[in-house]
Amino acid sequence: MARETLLELSTDAPERAVIKIDGKPYELRACDDLGLKEDAAFRSLNKAFLDAQPGQDWQRLAVLLGSMVQSIVIGLPNEVLEKLSDAKKLKIIEVFTKEVAAIRPATPPERAAEPVPVC
Repeated sequence: MARETLLELSTDAPERAVIKIDGKPYELRACDDLGLKEDAAFRSLNKAFLDAQPGQDWQRLAVLLGSMVQSIVIGLPNEVLEKLSDAKKLKIIEVFTKEVAAIRPATPPERAAEPVPVC
């Protein structure tokens, strides 16, 4: 009896979601793009953003938001980032999160209370 394949990997470039800003396409990072360092950095930014107190530190929130967008949008020039409103930056993060969630396997119920990894 043949054993079930436990793992199948590919070295091909991952398919990436694309967003358009002012008509120009930009690719979003895929989970396969995130090494340990990038994953840890994104988690750290995400935690800092979630832990920030909106009524106390708007400037810090805006900086964190911009850093998160820069970490997930490939090749986004600073001048384009600076033109984006905070609402548009949040929308980019929302699209990225949903795209990642769509390809991530569901969390087993017994682990649902644990922190969910980005990828």
